[in-house]
Order: sequence, then C-alpha cells, then structure tokens
Amino acid sequence: MNSYFDSAIEYNRTNPISLARSSEQAQAVQNEKNWEWSYLVRKCRNLELEESYDLYMRRLRVGYLSLFIFIQVAVTVIHTLLLLTTPEITYVYVDMVAYMCSGLVIWLVLSVNFRSELVSKHGWVVYASSWLAVCVMVLMDIGLNVYHATSHNDILNPIYDAYTLYAIYMFMPVPYLLQPIVLGAAVTLCYIINYSFVITAKDDNQMHSIMNEAIYLSCVNLLGIFFRLMRDIALRTTFLDRRQYVEENLLLRYARDQERSLLLSILPAQIADRLQEDVKNRIERSKQQHQQRSQMDLRRSADSQTLKRWRQPNDGTLFIEPHNDVTVLYADVVNYTHLTTTLDVKKLVEALHDLFVRFDIASEEYNVLRIKFLGDCYYCVAGLANPNADHAKCCVDLGLRMIKDIRDVRVKRHLNIDMRIGVHSGDVLSGVIGAAKWQFDIWSKDVDIANRLEATGATGRVHVSQKTLSLLDGEYFFEDGTEKAREDPVLQKHGIRTFLIKSLRAPMHDPRRRERERQAKKLSEASKANFMHNSTLHQYNQVRNQAKLEMCRELDKMPIGRIQLTKVFRRSTRLTQDEIEEENFRRNISSFCLFFRIRNWEYQYMQEPDVMLKYSIALSWAIYMGLLTIQLLSKDARYHYWYIDGTTIILLTMLLVVSWYKKLWIMYVSDAEMTAPNSSLSGFLFHLSDVMQRNVYIRIVIYFLTIFSYVAVAIMQVVGCSSDDDYMDDNPSVEDRVQCFHPWILTNCMTLIIGMSFLFTRIPFIIKSCFSAVITIAYAALVVFEFNYIYSNSPSTNVNFNARYSHVLLMIITLGIFHLMERQTEFIAKVDYSWKRQLMKKQEDALMTNDTIKVLLTNILPTHVADFYLSNQLQNELYYEEYDNVAVMFASIKNFDTDKIGLRVLNEIICDFDDVLNKYSQSLRVEKIKVANWTYMAACGLDVSRSEQVNAPQMKFRNVSLMPNGRRSRYDGARSSNADGVQRVPYGNGSNIALDLDLERGQYEGNVVTSQPRMSTMQSGSNSGSEVVRVMAEFALDLMRTMRRFNAENMQTEYAGSTDYGMLRIGISHGRAMAGVVGISKPHYDIWGNPVNMASRMDSTGVPGQIQVTENTALKLREFNIQCNYRGMTFVKGRGDIPTYIIGTDKDYEFLPHRPPAGAKED
Repeated sequence: MNSYFDSAIEYNRTNPISLARSSEQAQAVQNEKNWEWSYLVRKCRNLELEESYDLYMRRLRVGYLSLFIFIQVAVTVIHTLLLLTTPEITYVYVDMVAYMCSGLVIWLVLSVNFRSELVSKHGWVVYASSWLAVCVMVLMDIGLNVYHATSHNDILNPIYDAYTLYAIYMFMPVPYLLQPIVLGAAVTLCYIINYSFVITAKDDNQMHSIMNEAIYLSCVNLLGIFFRLMRDIALRTTFLDRRQYVEENLLLRYARDQERSLLLSILPAQIADRLQEDVKNRIERSKQQHQQRSQMDLRRSADSQTLKRWRQPNDGTLFIEPHNDVTVLYADVVNYTHLTTTLDVKKLVEALHDLFVRFDIASEEYNVLRIKFLGDCYYCVAGLANPNADHAKCCVDLGLRMIKDIRDVRVKRHLNIDMRIGVHSGDVLSGVIGAAKWQFDIWSKDVDIANRLEATGATGRVHVSQKTLSLLDGEYFFEDGTEKAREDPVLQKHGIRTFLIKSLRAPMHDPRRRERERQAKKLSEASKANFMHNSTLHQYNQVRNQAKLEMCRELDKMPIGRIQLTKVFRRSTRLTQDEIEEENFRRNISSFCLFFRIRNWEYQYMQEPDVMLKYSIALSWAIYMGLLTIQLLSKDARYHYWYIDGTTIILLTMLLVVSWYKKLWIMYVSDAEMTAPNSSLSGFLFHLSDVMQRNVYIRIVIYFLTIFSYVAVAIMQVVGCSSDDDYMDDNPSVEDRVQCFHPWILTNCMTLIIGMSFLFTRIPFIIKSCFSAVITIAYAALVVFEFNYIYSNSPSTNVNFNARYSHVLLMIITLGIFHLMERQTEFIAKVDYSWKRQLMKKQEDALMTNDTIKVLLTNILPTHVADFYLSNQLQNELYYEEYDNVAVMFASIKNFDTDKIGLRVLNEIICDFDDVLNKYSQSLRVEKIKVANWTYMAACGLDVSRSEQVNAPQMKFRNVSLMPNGRRSRYDGARSSNADGVQRVPYGNGSNIALDLDLERGQYEGNVVTSQPRMSTMQSGSNSGSEVVRVMAEFALDLMRTMRRFNAENMQTEYAGSTDYGMLRIGISHGRAMAGVVGISKPHYDIWGNPVNMASRMDSTGVPGQIQVTENTALKLREFNIQCNYRGMTFVKGRGDIPTYIIGTDKDYEFLPHRPPAGAKED
C-alpha cells in the first residue's frame, strides 16, 4: 500500500505575488467603502444592533462621566489651592467659593446618570442633567468675569472655555452627535459674547481679538466633533467585530456540529474520534512540512519532493475495536433479483429507499446500529455503540418490525417482496479499513453465522440461533429452524442450532417490556447522531436571533476603558467571570505605556492599516488654517515669514490631496471590474495613498511633519520679540508688548497643538504622550523663563493671581484631558485587536476541524454527495443520480479467511487497492463503492456532470453567505478558488496554503501520486460512453498486479498446495445505472441497476486470476483493441444462461490485442 498525505496541502505556485496584490487591492476598495460612519450606523440598524449598541454606549458614557467627575474634582482642587498663593487672598474668596460650589452642583447634577433604572425609564434625564451641568460651568466662568469687571474693573481671561467644550464632546452622557454640536455652539456663542462685551470692550483692535477667539473656539469644536466621530467609528467597529465574532462562532459551531453529526451518523464516536485526531495530526504535520519547504526553492518539481509513506496497520493506528456480547441482524429482501429485472431502476431505488427509511426509523427506536446496505441486504448490530443488556431482544423486536414494514410497502407499492431475517449473538470486531471511502463494518465468525441464518431462514420469519434464544428470557414463542439451516455447512461447523420466532409471548403492556422500551428509547436518543434532525439553526433568522441573544450577553464583556472609577466604589469584592476575563486581559497590557506584553502582538498591532488617516490629515489641515489665520490677525505684517507659511501650506495640502486620492477615486471613478487606476500618474497617487495608510513609519513621519508645522506657525508669533532682559531695560508699554505677540492667543494655539497631537489616529500612544509632554514642558519654560515679563503682565484668570500660572494651568488641564481620553481609546483599540486575534485563532482551529472532518466525510461519501448532505437538511427525501453508462467492477480475493488471515492483512490489501484507486482521479475517475468482506466494488462514470438527472432539493443554507453585515463569513469566504482549481485556506498569519482538491475527494492520506496509471493511447479524458469500460478494465488489471505483488511479498508460504490462493476473481459489466443515498440515519452511497447485478454475477461465476465480462462489455472493449475471449454460456441467477467473455491478458497482466478469427464469426 502506498498512500501519501504530504501532497494534499501545497502552496500556490502560480504567481502568488500578483494574486496577493489583486486581492489586497480588492480588499482595500471594500475597506474604503465600508469604513464610513454612515455605513457603520446603517449596518448596525440593518442588523438590529442599535438597541444593544445604545446599551453599550450607556455603560461607556457612564464610565466617561465618572472619569470627568474625577477630572473636575482634581481641577477644582488644584485651581483652588493655586489661588491660595496670591498675595492678597481677599479678592479670590469669591472665586474659590464659586469653584467649589459649582463643582459640588455639577457632581450632584451628573450623579443621577449613574442610576441606570432611572435613565432607562426617563431618557430626558440625560439631556437635562448634561445641559444643566454645562450651564453651571459656563455661568460660573463667565459670571466671575462679569463680576470682577463690574465690581473692581478687573479684566480677566476665562480659563474654562475650551475645558467646557471638551467636556461636552468627550464626557457628557448626551448621545448621538447633533445634541453635542448644538450645545457646543451655544457655549461658543456665550463666550464670544463675553469676549466682545466684557474682555475686549475697551480694546482698539477689538474685532481682531473677537475673530481670534471665534476661530480658536471653532477649532476646539472641530477637535471635539472629530473625537466624537472617531470614537463612534471605533466603538461601532469594535461592536460589529464582536457581533461578527459571535455570529461566526455560531456558524462555525453549527457547521462543525452539522459535519460532526453527519460523521457520527456514519461512524461510532470512538472510531470517529480516533480517525479525526489522526487526520488532524497529519494535516498539521503536512502544513508544517510545506512551510519548511516554502523556505527552500519552490521551483523544485513535485517529483523531487520527499513524500512520507503512511500505512494504517502500524500498532495503534488500525482503527478496529473488539466488542463482546452484541447481537447481529441480517435482513434480506426476498425476490429482489426478480425485481431488478422487471422494475425500472428509478422505481426500484424509490422502493428500497421507502423500505430502508422505515428500517432506519425502527432501528433508532430499538437502539440498534445499522451497519450498511449490501444491495438489498440490510444488516445492523445491537449493543455495540452503547452497552445494552437487552441487545438480543432489541434485534428480535426490530426483525418483527421490519417484517411488518416490508409488508406495508408491499401493499402500498404492489410489489411481490418479503423479508428473510437472521439474528445471532456473539462477539465482533468493528471499525474501518482501507485508505479511502471508509465504511464502518463488523467482522467475526458470529457475523458470518448471522449471515447464514438469514440465507437459510424462512420468508417472513426471524431466524435466530440458540445463543440468541437463550437471551430472550422466554418472551417469544418459537419453533425449530429450517431444514436448510440444519444442512448448512457453516452452521454445522460451528454447531449452531436454529429457531424461528413465531410471536411475542409477553403482552405489549407487560411492565418488563415497557421498561425495556423506555430504556432503549433513552439510549437511542442519547446516542442518536442523525444530522438531519439536529438542524437547530436551519434558517438564517434563527442564526440571527441567536446572535442577538448572544450579543446581549456579550455586552458585559465589551471594553469600557483602562480607567474605570466606578469599580473603586463597588460594594461586592467577588468578581464575575466576565470581570475575571477582563482582568486577565489587563495583565497582558502594560500600565503606563499600554504596550502588549507580547512584543510580537504590539508590532503587529502597529502594522495595522489606518483607513481613517485621511480624516486626521483633513482635520490637521483645517486646524492649521485656523492657526495660520490667528497668526495673520494677531501678528504685525512686518514680522511675517511668508516662505515658512507657504512651505507648510504646500506640504499639508499635498498630504491632504494624496491621502484623499484613493477614496475619491474609489467613490467617483472605480467600478466592479477596475479596482485600481490604469494611468501611471493616477496609479502612482493611488498607490502612494494606499502606502500612507498601510505603513506605520510613513504615518509617524506625517504626524511629526504636521505637528512641527503647527509649532512653526505658533512660534513665529514670538519670533522678533525681545526677551525679558530687553524689556527690563526699556520698560515698554503694554501696547508694544501686545503688538509683538498676545500671550493668551499663543497659549490657545498651543492647546490646539496638544489636542491635535493626540487626535491623530493609529499613531503609537507612547509617541503621542511623550511628544505632547515635551511641547507642554517647552512652552512652560518659555512662559516661566524666556518671556516671564510678558506673561506676568498679561490678563490673568483671577484677581491678583499670577498670570504665568494661569497659562501653565491651562496647558496642563488640556494635556491631562487628552491623555486620559487617549488612554481609554487606546485600551479599547487594544481590546478590539485582541478579539480579532482570538477570532483568527478560532477560525484557524475551526478550519482545521473542518478540514479534518471534510477529509473524513469525503473518504466515506463521494465529494459532491458529502457537500450536498452538508448543504441540505433532508428528512425522507431521496437523493439520486441517473447515468446512461456506468462500468461496475466486483473483485473478490479467493480463499482468504478473516479468522485465519486476520483483518490486518485485509486492511493491507484494501489500502493497496485504494492507492491504485487514487491514480484514477482524472475526468473519468474510478469511485470506490464498498468493501464487503473480501470483495472490492468500484464503478467508473459516476461523475455528477455526466448525470442525466440529479434529484436533489435546492441547496438553501451553506452555499450562501450568512454575513448580513457586509463582511462575508470567514468560514465561507476564506476558501476561494483560483484558476488552477485549488482551494485556498487561510492559515497562520495571513499566508495562503492550498488544500488540494484530492484531499477532499480522495485518500485519507491525501495523495498526489506522481506515477500515472497505464493507459492506452486514447485520451483518458474522453467523455464517450465506451471510455468508462476501458478505464474500468485497466483499473482491474492494476488491482491484479497489486495483488500479485502483495502475495509475492507477504504470502509465499501460505497454502502451498493451492493454485488460486489469494488470487483476484473479477467481474465487470456496464450500462444504465442509478446512484444515490437511501435511508436517513446513516447516509450510504450505493449504485443500482443491471450493470451492478451483472458485474456481481460475473464475479461470483468467474475464474480466479481472470476478468469475466458480459457480451456487451466485451464488444465495447474490442473497440479499444482489447482481446475478449468467448468463455461459453454461463448460468446467471435471474437471467438464465448468458454468453460470457474473459479478457485476454499475458503473464504480466497486460492486455492482449484483439485479433478476430479469419473467416469466422464468434458466437
């Protein structure tokens, strides 16, 4: 046996760079269209997530509100303590009382938002409390200005104007965007009025001062609106990612459960688990080997690759298990052979399906495991999957039920059919053998005895052995067995005495029987693995509803922020499971820098593309224009450095154009067929825009260029101004100092720079924090040391309060606000990234599980049948395919006995045959149908594309994407096919590894076998009807060669006196046939029709070491110059005497050419 697994998974060697590039471009287009605030809002509404999102935002707003209260208390306390440093504190008592009282009122007003029940019942509380808190802040700040201006004629500068606006946009629990904008506009208007009528009422250059203040406050509003939008986009993205995580988890779990149920409906759990684990390990090893080979020369031919051999019979890998104390039932349809000659094949299969469906239902009710069909034979076993003390009674009850069922079908369909049933108890071996198209089976002498009991039984009766009868506890009437049974050599050999069950002795209401039926039903339900009845998520709406329920539970796991002050005051010290998971995640992130403790994670997180970069650049351009306008209005024209302004304007405008080029091209130029520009200039700009988004180093350079441009514009206000030493000597007037630069205008510009340095998206948090801190420290040094005199004489925020402290305090408040908010935002982004990694890990595990089960399933059913059964939830519907011409082969190994030779030898032989089978995987491939004892059955021509008719309900579930959020399910979408017909499976960190279709349709070991089968000179891919006969004959010869090699290597000394020991006896026939799946509990693919019956008879009446064919098949083979020798008239059951032929071969099992006799006509 030569089976190969390595070649089942291979890398894509057909220009992977171009394929990756085109897929990246298509993904980039999709990202640009999907990463929009309006799109995310619409998607949440389409998925009916707005209610859940509002609940999450309510929790998040409470967290932000608690942080604001902390900031408000800290600012109030610090400002009050600083006021105690004034030389005359008499004038600041009013300010101190106002700050503390307003702070207390704000805390009391906003604290109502912490009562979730009140807020949920009365939504207006959020708006009312927010408006009232903002009004208190504005009235306190402006009221103090008005009070001091009217009472002591002191002109003071408000310090909480920007602070109030930041509180509105960042901390206030007002939902949505319109209400904060309205509230921010009202606050801005109040401060402009205060500036116009109180602060600058006596200034000569009043209009310029008012315009500067209006521009400054407008820029603050822009920063607030941008933060609000970016936060909503980030949170909605996180929310939708979590929703996708939940939904895909459900879909993947459903797909695995569905495939697992189908697998368990065919194989018992013990065998299925061992096979699944073994296949999984081999897939993993094969992928690792391919990854290692990818580091070498990928241009090496496949022939030069080292392939690993795997043979199932090694210790521990033979999937056979012994079972004691079981009962085997064989049931055969009487008069089936006559039906095959009188009934149309379709009606025959429909009748069998109707009959076997009833048998499957009955076997489940009686907790009996069906093994397989053998044409019209149905055999099963009780007590194997689950130990059952009443296994013999269950089989006898099932036999009586089957007799009743077949008589119902006989009346219903007007057919002359009946049942003959044999039941025997003993020990069996169960499992699977071979390397492809496994079928669960049982072996032992007790199985053979049950088979003989059926063959020698009486029509319409249950024929049991004495051992089985002894287990029935006298609950049945019986009589002696048949005469044929007493004369049967097999039964005589084992000393089997037989009996016929007449009827039940115990009444149906007998307590013992009722208890047994209840127990059998319980065991049946516990062990039932019928995938057609496990469709808990059959409809899309059920998946969606289940996802909604899961999302309600996931809300508690959604991130709030790194700082959660609400937990400080919690009463309970016991953590919930969700909180424990959150704490574990927090430990994976450093406290200060918010780095992942796993360096690789942090690096990959930084490498994530920034689709929102264009918005950051657009905002920076708008803020820069505001700063430039403020500079032009506040600075004398003779001090302007126009070349610096021009350079920075050109630089930022170019960045703006390039960053937006990709999006604008996609919105207004691109179509479904063109995902990138064709012209060189447009393509260059498009590529540059894309690189800016993807490359973190380029983004950092853009970030520094932008902030340096800001600093240059701001610093130009002090360029040309003398230092404090010069002012000390000259003692200039206040007007001269203001003409040089206005301190508060410069401070306001610096606060905008700090805000902008934090609001740039996808820049590492540590860079933002450090750079902003450097700007703050440098400006504080400028205030305190370089221009001390100017700042000390500028308007202060409080009477007799050092103005330098006011400037520095405003900078520190701005830095603290943005730093804390950025920590919260960065933490949520890290949580989202961590969830994405979890999703990737789950998908890799799910894909591995799916690939494993797929290999198993497609080694049990043909590929298209396995896909069909995984795509549809059939109840009692018949799946069948009609073919005009199919070649069928039966190959029996002569004189091998399981008891003497053992299953390992049988497995060796079947695995070798399966290796040969794998060579025939071309357009006309050979399909293994079944193995029955020492007989191997195969067919050629069972290609669904050649089928005249396929009776299959429309696929409704798996073949469509279930992702209504615009992102195709990774489970469905992860596999895409390229031109070479190889399916791509995401594996590892983005690398593409191909799962060859041979893995899914062929051998357990995978199997790209480099050697080709011996073909004639004609094209093997021909679709002519006669071609299937030639391919089947060549396959039969390959089996004979394989069997001869096996005998020469392993069985030289066995049966020295036998001439046909271990020889193959093969029969082949062809014609119209039907293939399909009958029954419901265990999908079993089989074929029916005249070629099946005739191939079986050609085998049973054949000659060891020869291939016997029917006359029609011989005539077809002669068309390919293959010699077919007339054997004579052979008696065939159901047909009488018919002419048969032997294919001519030489001693090397090569075809002999056809030479028709001269002047004579063969009979």
